[in-house]
Amino acid sequence: MDSNNLHCRGPHGDRCRCKTVRMTMKTYLRNNYNYVIRARVKEVRNRGLEPTAVVEVKEVLKSSLVNIPKETHTLYYSSSCLCPPLSPGEEYLIMGYENEETSRLLLIDTSIAQKWKDKLGKKVKRWGQLGQGKGRGGQRGGLSRH
Repeated sequence: MDSNNLHCRGPHGDRCRCKTVRMTMKTYLRNNYNYVIRARVKEVRNRGLEPTAVVEVKEVLKSSLVNIPKETHTLYYSSSCLCPPLSPGEEYLIMGYENEETSRLLLIDTSIAQKWKDKLGKKVKRWGQLGQGKGRGGQRGGLSRH
């Protein structure tokens, strides 16, 4: 069960419900995440107007606008609902977006946080290689596998 959102209320006073976003290659390519990291959650803060998660970045699998060194970072939730939910002490594969103006790493309702397994990292790296031919900077001339 979603213990982080148990007592959380949305903007209209209703209980928070996180949308389930399946981690598939189609979702990865369609959502065009700005960053993909492996991180251990140190703390989740839900005080005030800006809920955050403090994570220790173990590995950067993808980044685009914001430099993400392997150190402690704060991830900013876009609403008072903590979606996707994160548990302190757990290690996750996290896919999200960046705010270039504020250099913030964002978690929104279409972000993905899945408990880390080594095979997840390999899978995402493969998806990144397959997706290079699609989009902005992907004119490398390699063969694409469909």
